[in-house]
Amino acid sequence: MPGEADFIDLVPDPELRSDRLLLGIRHFDEPFLLTVSLSQGLGSSDLWLDRGKAGKTSLAQFRRVGDRVLFAVRNKHFLTSGDPAAVRAGEESFALSVVWSAPVLREENGAVVVDATGLVLADHDGIAEHLHSRDQGDYAVDESVSLPLVADSRTGPDAVRLPALLTFRGPGRGSAVRAVAGDPRAVTVVQQLNLLRLPASPLPVRRYHPASGGYGIGYADHALVGRASTQVKLQPRFRAEPGGAPIVFHIDPAVPEPFRSAVVEGGNWWQRAFAGIGLPDAYRVEPGGEGFDPYDPDVNGVVWVHRAGRGWSLGQGLTDPRTGEILHARVRLGSQRAEQVRALGESLLAPYGRPDEAERLAAVEELVLARLRQLAAHEIGHALGFMHNFASTGHPEPSVMDYPHARIRVTEEGGLDLTAAYGTGLGPWDHFLVAHAYGRFDAGDEERALAELRREAAESGLIYLSDEDAQGPDAAHADAVTWVTGADALQALETMLRVRRIALDGFSRGVLPPDRQTGELEERAVLLHLLHRHEVTAVARLVGGVRYAYGLAGEDGQGARPVDAATQHTALTRLAELLRAEQLALPRAVLDTLTPPAIRYGRTEQYLDTGAGRIFDPFEAVRVATALVTEHLLDPARLNRLAWQHAADPETPGVTDLVDALLAATWRRTDPVPTELPGGAAVQHAADWTLLNHLLTLLDDTALHAPVRMSLRGAVRRLGTELRCQGDEQAGEAGELIRAFLADSGSVRVDPLPRVPPGAPN
Repeated sequence: MPGEADFIDLVPDPELRSDRLLLGIRHFDEPFLLTVSLSQGLGSSDLWLDRGKAGKTSLAQFRRVGDRVLFAVRNKHFLTSGDPAAVRAGEESFALSVVWSAPVLREENGAVVVDATGLVLADHDGIAEHLHSRDQGDYAVDESVSLPLVADSRTGPDAVRLPALLTFRGPGRGSAVRAVAGDPRAVTVVQQLNLLRLPASPLPVRRYHPASGGYGIGYADHALVGRASTQVKLQPRFRAEPGGAPIVFHIDPAVPEPFRSAVVEGGNWWQRAFAGIGLPDAYRVEPGGEGFDPYDPDVNGVVWVHRAGRGWSLGQGLTDPRTGEILHARVRLGSQRAEQVRALGESLLAPYGRPDEAERLAAVEELVLARLRQLAAHEIGHALGFMHNFASTGHPEPSVMDYPHARIRVTEEGGLDLTAAYGTGLGPWDHFLVAHAYGRFDAGDEERALAELRREAAESGLIYLSDEDAQGPDAAHADAVTWVTGADALQALETMLRVRRIALDGFSRGVLPPDRQTGELEERAVLLHLLHRHEVTAVARLVGGVRYAYGLAGEDGQGARPVDAATQHTALTRLAELLRAEQLALPRAVLDTLTPPAIRYGRTEQYLDTGAGRIFDPFEAVRVATALVTEHLLDPARLNRLAWQHAADPETPGVTDLVDALLAATWRRTDPVPTELPGGAAVQHAADWTLLNHLLTLLDDTALHAPVRMSLRGAVRRLGTELRCQGDEQAGEAGELIRAFLADSGSVRVDPLPRVPPGAPN
């Protein structure tokens, strides 16, 4: 029966209706956290509507106006401190959103009873808008086939959970929805509304520092106008105190063995860091029991999620917006990661049918388990409040908050060794993270002690750089690259190219389990063909690259410094060499093995596109491997940086130098292509044309500054003149194409750049 101890009463329906949810509201005008999650997902890596998804969080409250109850939400990023007048000014300055209202039915036991069915059937997380933005069509909640799950609702002193089955009606034409839904015109999920009271005793705040490695959550406090920055940034962290309740993560029993034990082991790596700051009993990871419920606000859950397609794992924490205290955390581990890593191991070792098959398969299995240990530590690290560190490859031991690619060793006999592919345990940066977020300091000494921790980390060479500086077209820092296998980018590229060549030369049907259809051999071949993709990114980051560090204006530091000229020239020359046919051609061991997918099977996004009908297209393989290099070096932002660096220091390569280096390996190549190379000169011509199409496409890119575009245009014009003077037919046609394009780009057909299959997550 409802009681005053509950935050919100779940009121029995006197009419015994199962399609109506009655709530008893007794706390009005009291802010609480509203969070939205999914316990029944859609299962598509393209849509991110997963089982266990944690969605939007807002500050909410119930209000009573006459005979109606309102449900209002506020943006938690606008909070105002101070006296009542200051708080009132802040609240009245920013929009309040009333998202639901219902009449009062009656009052009983000190609570106001309302029919909250409409509240729980609303699309609070914007699923319909999300589907529309992902080109899946216009969907809306169909209330005729949606209902509150009253029997599954839960309440208590500090939280209430209100699940509802929501069915979204739509056109059903979106490819991602069609791939997973039983009927794409009716997409059904289970939405969980969680209403959590804020802690009565707020955790003391720890201010966020840009070099701390923590998530910088916060809010704007306009009561500080004229006295300090209105932007308040906090370090998210759990409440961790000697003798207090420990931080416990429970592992979904759906994780099968031996994966579950690997996840528990990897997650418990953080215990050592907590012990290092005097809190040996403050943290642990353990298997969840039969009643595992990751949606319980008292449970920090690691949820096992299945998806169609290649997808990411995530770690998230629900925080008190006033203090940054993490109140509840949830991690989603994508089960397909195990298959991705297994495919890598099998492709490298080709174990099937070998005399030592059992030994090789054991190595593949250990590779998968090692990756899952690291993945568990990584995602739980996010849930503990920590950001990525994509510069840790140069640390004494990499951080678990980095993205690791398997480190593959070439043996003296020329074989491949995976025994130390992934690290074990935390790196020094991870110990720093825990000390900076969870360390306990004497009163009044916290800021000095934290500054000392940061100074020691910097002096130890623990560079820290996170997402925007390591990923995407705007990333420019030379030391922040994801999925790389070594701090020396040039050496890492050489190692990975050697591994790639060994694996491709040894390619056979043995890379695939014997009960799998042979069309999947193509997917494995593509994985190996593009194995060096991340090292290419790292070396390209040296060209036009810069180095800098996070900090505050009052601290010692310096601005962005270009990579030295000699390193830039070396990196440019090495990448240009990858456009030579010898680096691009697939060996006969691959070409003579591949077959198209069998009937009832098809190519996925992990395959290359093909212009050869149903069979594998070697030309496309060359084009894609060429694009791996050109998509980085010919990025407009890189060219703009390069032009400025060259203007400031003529020793560094300029735009013309970059283009000339690429052309020296392609159109201006003077040595003959080896005749024994599969495809011979056709491979080189395919690379030549891919580069030329990319250069011409770039000339119309408005992201280039005008002087940079003109330099590029001049380089292309000179190439056209050279090619028209040569006797070679391909060169002559290219020269005429360039002349026509420069005269009228709209009159010339330029081939689009090839689609490069996704390479992450690994």
